[in-house]
Amino acid sequence: MHKLAQFSVRYPTTVLMVVLAVIILGYISFERLGMDLFPTLNTPRLYVEIEAGERPPEEMETQFISRLESVAVRGRGVTNVFSSSRVGKALITVEYQWNADMDEAFLDLQKAVGDFGTTSGADSITVTQLDPNARPVVVAAFRHDQITDLDSLRQTAENVIRNDLIRLPGVAAVELVGERRREVLVKTDDGTLEAHGLSMDALASTIQNFNRNLTGGSIVEMGIRYTIRGVGQIASLDDLRKLIVAYKAPQAETGQTGTTQAETAKTGRTPIYLRDVAEVRYEESEPENIVRFNGQPCLGLEIFKEARYNTTEASRGIRAQLAELQQSMSGYHLEVVQDDAEFIKTAIGEVKDAVIFGGLLAVFVLFFFLRRVSVTAVISLTIPVSLMATFSLMHFSGLTLNLMTLSGLALCIGNLIDNSIVVVENIFRHVESGTIVSQACVRGTGEVAGAVTSSTLTTIVVFIPIVYL
Repeated sequence: MHKLAQFSVRYPTTVLMVVLAVIILGYISFERLGMDLFPTLNTPRLYVEIEAGERPPEEMETQFISRLESVAVRGRGVTNVFSSSRVGKALITVEYQWNADMDEAFLDLQKAVGDFGTTSGADSITVTQLDPNARPVVVAAFRHDQITDLDSLRQTAENVIRNDLIRLPGVAAVELVGERRREVLVKTDDGTLEAHGLSMDALASTIQNFNRNLTGGSIVEMGIRYTIRGVGQIASLDDLRKLIVAYKAPQAETGQTGTTQAETAKTGRTPIYLRDVAEVRYEESEPENIVRFNGQPCLGLEIFKEARYNTTEASRGIRAQLAELQQSMSGYHLEVVQDDAEFIKTAIGEVKDAVIFGGLLAVFVLFFFLRRVSVTAVISLTIPVSLMATFSLMHFSGLTLNLMTLSGLALCIGNLIDNSIVVVENIFRHVESGTIVSQACVRGTGEVAGAVTSSTLTTIVVFIPIVYL
C-alpha cells in the first residue's frame, strides 16, 4: 500500500488516465449488464416428459422411468437424476454441473432418449429445457377483429407466430392457451349399432385399424433399396363415410341347405358403410380454458424463456419480434398482457434509487461532520469510480443487476466510505503537523494501510460462507 501511494503521488497524470479508463469501461459494461430479479440459483437442468395413455404410476415407473433414468445418468456432466409420475404421464429431471455445455447435453440426451423411444411403446417422449413448473416470461393475446374461428387463429399462431418466436435467443417454448381444434365427430346410437350387429367398441376399433400406415418391409433391386409402406390414413370426411365397418349377409331362402346359406354369405355379402350407422361431421373440440381480451374471444400466447437466460433480454427480443409480426400481419392484433421484465425493472429501479439516495445521504453526513468541501469531494469521488470498476468485473464475470448484487454494492459503499474517512483523516493529521502534502499522502496512507486492509478482509470473511450455499 505504501508503494502504491508513492506511485500515485509521483505519477498523478498516469493515475488520472487509469481512473478515466476505468470509468469509461465501467460505463460501457453497465450499459451491457443484464437485469434480473434474482441470480441463477438452480443448477442447469433438462427435462424428459413421457406420455403413455392411461397407465398407472407403478407401470410408468417400471416400464419407462427406471430405464430412462439409467440412460440419462450416463450422460456427460450429470450430477443428479430424479423423477415424478402420475396416471399416463411422467417427468424426469436431469441436473448437470454448472460448467456443462447445455447445448451439447441437450443433443446427447435427445439422441439417447430417441433410441429408447423407438421401442418403448410410449405415446410421446420429449426432451426440453423448459421447466414444466416455470411461469411464462411474456403472456400475449392474439386475435382478429373479423375472425372468430379459434381453430383458424390456432393454425396461424402455430404456423407463423410460434415458428418466429421459438427461433429467438433464450426462448424455450411457446404454448397456446384457449385454442380449439377442429375434430371429426362420429355420432351414433346403440339402437342403430345393434340393428346392424355392431358395438361401440367394435366400431372404434375398426376405424382405428383402418386409419394408419403400415410398413411392408423393403426390397433391393439393382443396388437400390426400396421401402414398402401401406398408406391407409383417412384423408377426408368422404373417405371416412365410405369406410366399411361390417358386412351383412343376405337372408337365406326357404329350402336352402346349410351349404347354400354359407356360400351365399360368402359371395353375396352386403357392405355396411360408416355413413349407414353414424353421422360424420367436423366439430370444434371443447376448450380446456377460455381466454378473452377486452371481452372478445382470443388465443393466449405463453412464452417461456430458457432457465439460465436473462429475463429482460428475452423480453426485449420477444417484444421486438411481436411488434414486427404485428406490422406484417394485417388485421391481426398481438397485445402483451403480462411481462415479467416490467416487474423486474420496477423492483431493480427501486433498489437503484435506494442505493443512489444512500450514497448522497452518506456524502451529506460526511460534509456535516467534516466541514470540509475538499475532503468531502475526495471521498465522494471514490464511490462512482469504485462502482464503475465493479460494473466492469460484473460484466466480464457474467453477473447481472439483481437484488443480490445491488445489495452487495450498497454494503460496499458503506465500507468504502469508512476506509476513505480513515485514510483522509490520517493524511490531514500529517498536513496539520507541518508535513508537505505529497509526503503526508504517502505517510498517512502507509500508516493505516494495515488497519484498513484488516477491516475490509474481516467484512469479506463474514460473507464467504454464502459462496457455498
